[in-house]
This record gives sequence, structure tokens and C-alpha cells, in this order.
Amino acid sequence: MAEAYTVLARRYRSRNFDELIGQEAIAQTLKNAVSSGRLAHAFLFTGTRGVGKTSSARILAKAINCPQAKDGQPCGVCATCQAIARGEDIDVIEIDGASNNGVDQIRDLRANAGVTPSHSPFKIYIIDEVHMLSMPAFNALLKSLEEPPSHVKFIFATTDVHKLPATILSRCQRYDFKNISTTDIAAHLAAICQQEKVQADGAALHRIALLANGSMRDALSLLDRVLSLGAGHVTEAMLEDLLGKPPLAAVSGLVAAIAAQDAAGALNSADAMLNDGMGMEQALSELVEFFRNLMVVRVCGDETQLLDVPTEWKTSFKTLAPGFDTPTLVHHIALCDQTLRSLRSSTLSRPLFDALIVRLAQCEQFSSIRELLAQTAGAANTPAATAPQKKNDFLNPPPAVALPPENGRHSSAELRPSLASPEEPDLGPQRMVSDEPTTAAGDLGAAFEAHLKKLSPSTLTMLNGRAKLELTNPEAGQARLEIPGNLKTWARSDKVRAYFQEALRLAAGRTVVIEYVFTAAASPAGTAAPAHT
Repeated sequence: MAEAYTVLARRYRSRNFDELIGQEAIAQTLKNAVSSGRLAHAFLFTGTRGVGKTSSARILAKAINCPQAKDGQPCGVCATCQAIARGEDIDVIEIDGASNNGVDQIRDLRANAGVTPSHSPFKIYIIDEVHMLSMPAFNALLKSLEEPPSHVKFIFATTDVHKLPATILSRCQRYDFKNISTTDIAAHLAAICQQEKVQADGAALHRIALLANGSMRDALSLLDRVLSLGAGHVTEAMLEDLLGKPPLAAVSGLVAAIAAQDAAGALNSADAMLNDGMGMEQALSELVEFFRNLMVVRVCGDETQLLDVPTEWKTSFKTLAPGFDTPTLVHHIALCDQTLRSLRSSTLSRPLFDALIVRLAQCEQFSSIRELLAQTAGAANTPAATAPQKKNDFLNPPPAVALPPENGRHSSAELRPSLASPEEPDLGPQRMVSDEPTTAAGDLGAAFEAHLKKLSPSTLTMLNGRAKLELTNPEAGQARLEIPGNLKTWARSDKVRAYFQEALRLAAGRTVVIEYVFTAAASPAGTAAPAHT
């Protein structure tokens, strides 16, 4: 019977603190804690997948119980270390939080925790994915965490630390595992390939490390897939065939066409990438990553540590970066991201994709927001015939001379052009709001009446010529409106005052604060009362 194959992620799992990749600070801290005997009763390891949380928990368990531990490191060869590595030690209990998340399982754990270890100094509970425990299970665990038996240690591992109750977090010594750098992953993959007697191109291993996104386990899984092809040499061409990743020449050719504003060439390059088996979402992801690297080169230079790519890619970025400015690259990234989200919910994915490529290639032909604002400002300052004012259009009031003029008063010549509208009705000879001038400017009252009639004819009818309008402070934009006292309740309603406010704003061409004054006696209907305008 053939021996079962063990995947690389299990075969090359870290066996001691020195073998932990990318977590040197945590490894040194745990070694010091073991060697000095300053061990907390509960540890919490948190971080993304595949960064060494569970491996560190097992190494720490071995270091605590190993009879031959030296300088905080387990020996790895004694019976205890071997049993823990195989998961067979009865004093080190590993629990899957996802499948043992009920309160009954935690009660059993508490009952067994009181039993002294069989042959080791400590009984150690490793709970993986601890965030999957239910809230009653967490509550049942609190007492054991607060006052654990002297021979019990807890080691928790989780990818979602924010799901843990604060009462649990406060009782644990927390260690945050960071993502492993691309350089460290690529170097570890090269060492594994050497042990496996497989040749591998540095660029191919670096590409696998980039795809792993900081997870060593993901990188080893990808390498396992590549090695499954049976070839004795790992190349970028194998990655393209197996993972659908485009070669550098394909992506750089598309970006070069975009930089040259060659829409036809960009469409042809994108079509070639799709015909080679790449999906549109993956193509956009590659394009976003390429634009991001170009942006980094433009902002930080090609020698920055933020550009974690092979030398061949750096040369391509350095060549193409001068063809773009930084705002354009930022805009391109935003456009690609927006289209990427739209593709997932659209049935017209190819037209959206092609439209994006053309938009990127012809970006210079589209006006920027700054240019549009400048054009709008220029048009506003240029005298031109305005379109007829729509009825009750509060958002676009008719053009009026702003208050106040130099002499503090409005003349007929100033206000009459602002009211010239083919839709404005003929008010006839009767005035509902008195505007008989005590000064030379008597048109503000007429303008107020005209707009009030358009906004609410019933409100104008209610006044029936008994109101008096006076502009008390032109500089501050303040006016006084005198209304008969018997209309006090009606005039105090928010709706009526909104009509007054809007009508006066349209008449004056600016916002005016109205002071309402209610007189004791009303003027006879139809009598023209003096009004200061």
C-alpha cells in the first residue's frame, strides 16, 4: 500500500520558535516567558490565516511541558514533544471551537480541568477558532479564566478577535501575529524547493508569495498545486497555465496602450488577455495592482520598499510611470474598482469592461471636475439670456440684483429686469401687499407680491392689501412685515411664513430675515398703506 502523501503545509510546519517565519518578536517574547517562568494562565493568538497561530500554540505547549527544554525552546525529540506534535498527548488537549461551541462542552472542560495532569507539569487547553464559541459558552468559561487551577494553561487562537467578549480579552495575554512579508515567504519557498530537489525561478516563487497575501499556508498550498504538474522546474509560464495569471508583457502592453491614448490598441490587448482564459474580474484586479505600483513609483520612486516586486517588474514600472501623473493613476484605480463592483451584478459585463478600457485610454478627452467648475463660473459671469423660470422653482430663483446697492435702496431699473419672465402672470391694477412708496424705490413690494402670488395665491388673497413691507437694514438683509392682528394665528404658521420668506428671497435676490409685527387695527381693504422698501 502506497504511503499517504502529506501536503507541504503540514510537512514543513514550524517545530520550534526559531522556525517561525515572520513572527520573530512574538517568538522571542514567548521564549523569554518560558525560560523565566513568567507564564500567563491564558494566551490569545490573533492574526490572519496561515501566519503561525496554531503552530505557535503547539510549540508553546511543548516548551512548557518539555522536560529537556533549554532557553525556552522545546527539545523536539523527547516523548512529550513527539506526542504533542502528533496530537496524542493526554495533557495537551486541542479543541476546535467551531464544532465544540456549546455551553455543555465548556462545562465538561471545566470539570476535566480540575484533574491534575498525568505526567506533565501543566494541563494545556488549545482552543482554535475560539471566536466561534457561543455567548453562554464564553460565560461558562469566565470563572475558569479568572481563577484557573494552578496546573492549567489556556491558549486561544482566532482570526476574528473583535468577536470575542471584552471579558475574555481582559483575562488573556494577547499576541497579534502580523502578515508575513513577501520576501520572507519567497525565501522560505526557495528553501523548501531545494529540500524537495525542485528547481524554481525566483520570479515564479515571488509571484506565488504575492498571491499568498501574507499567509505562509496559502503560499505552500499554491506551491503544492504547481508541483503537482509533475515538472521539475517551476516557472512563471506554469503559473500562467495553472492559476490563470497573465505574464508581465500582457499587462504592461495594455498599460502602455493606455498611456499612449491608443484606445484601439488597449482594446486589442485586453481582448487578448481575455482570450487567453483570464476572467474580466481578474484582469481588472491585475490592472489595479499595476496602476498601484505605478502610483508608488511616481510618489516614492522606484527604490522604495513599498514596491515589493521582482527586478524585471521594477524596470517595467520605471519605464511606464512617466506616462502618467499621480492624480490620473488615482482616478484610474477608482474607475477600475467601481467597474469591478459593477461587473459582479451586471449582465452586460463585456460592454462595461470595454467601456472602461476606452475611458482609461481617452481620459485626456474627458473634462476634469476642476475644468467644469471653471467653465461654470465663467458662464455665470457672462451675460446671457436665461431660460424661462419654472413655476415654484426654489432651487433656481430668477436673477436679481443682490442687496444692498450702494445707496442702500433699490430702483425700478434694478428690480424690473429680474422679474421679466414669460410665465409671470399679469397682476392687474390691484395690490394685495401695499407698496405705495415713502421713498423712491417702490418695486420691492410689487416684486414680493408677484412671487407670493405664484407661490400661494390664497396667501396673497388672505392679506387683501393690509400688509406693510419695510426694508429696515439693507446691509444686514433685514426687513419688517406688518400684518393686522386679527391674522396673527394664521401668519404664525410655518407654512405661511415659508411662503413669505421665499417670496421675499426671490424678490430681493438674497436671503432676508423678516421681523413680523402685528398691528392692532387693520387698514381698510384696498387702501394703499405706505411701505418702506
